[in-house]
Amino acid sequence: MSRSDVTTSVPVFTQTFRSPCGCVPAHGGACECPARAGARRVSMGCPPSFMVPPAREAPLPSSAASLVGQQVGHFRLLRELGRGSLGVVLLAEHALIQKRVAIQVLHTHVTQDPAQVARFLQAARTLTLIQHAHIVSLYDLGMRDGRPYLVREYLEGQSLTAFAKGPLASALVVDLLTQVCDALGAAHAHGIAHGSLNPASIFLIPDANGRQHVKLLDFGIAGLLPSPDGAADLSVAADLFAVGVLGALLVSGRLSSRGHAAEEPPHGHAREVPPLPAGIPSALSRVLLKAMARRPGDRYASAAELRAALQASVALDGGVAHPEALELERLPSWYTLRGPPGAAPASR
Repeated sequence: MSRSDVTTSVPVFTQTFRSPCGCVPAHGGACECPARAGARRVSMGCPPSFMVPPAREAPLPSSAASLVGQQVGHFRLLRELGRGSLGVVLLAEHALIQKRVAIQVLHTHVTQDPAQVARFLQAARTLTLIQHAHIVSLYDLGMRDGRPYLVREYLEGQSLTAFAKGPLASALVVDLLTQVCDALGAAHAHGIAHGSLNPASIFLIPDANGRQHVKLLDFGIAGLLPSPDGAADLSVAADLFAVGVLGALLVSGRLSSRGHAAEEPPHGHAREVPPLPAGIPSALSRVLLKAMARRPGDRYASAAELRAALQASVALDGGVAHPEALELERLPSWYTLRGPPGAAPASR
């Protein structure tokens, strides 16, 4: 089994072991100098002879690029994986067991706002409530020099943005969206909406048979980012609307190359978009239309209901939809669409 095959969480326990005189034995041996009395030990379920103190941590640099090579807790930061408006995500490795994880560290300027920090921590706590095969696992949460960071599962694959370079087959779109619905259903059962579903927050991991396994990222992040109308819509209806928009863009090959959230357009933000090409199965088009209904009450009542409708659409052979069957004029004006092959991207 390769390192990338291991996706289970490894618990890390921090304890202090002292001798009767108050000193901390080195590697389970005799007492040391009293100056080491406050030293910490990391227990990985090993006997005392394997206890080692963590390296002394220097202050984190403010520059994201300078984070590489730094020590955060018991992890060494190896390289940057990506960055956004809130922080930077880095590949890291545990010093003792060489387990690789992804660590997200907030940007320095974000930490200047206590409210932002509090919401970030709340988003992390939210993730711990959901344990699901299609939702990224959170291992740990910490603070370093006033900068919160979270340690999560390291994924090897690509985002939906990178994967969808053109129109996708309807069966593949349904497979991806049903996995997304499974993840959303698990979150909604805990009273948690994603609120920021977009191509960049959907990660794909190919399995041994070539099937793309979906992992959802960024739960709770919507509350940290400004929305066009000034308030994020953290609701089940908004999540299901986003699934419909993503499905329409995937089958058309017009997925946003910028990975913006597929949020409902606020009043006055509608934009007319070119119709989808012919060849979209009519059963699937009806499902997507209902998911994107203008009134939330006209959409599917749950992620499970949308999932069932998507699966049923594959079995139906109800012909092919008219090129204009999917009314995509309700897409947000700030949602950048990819034009025909070779064409310049549409302006925002």
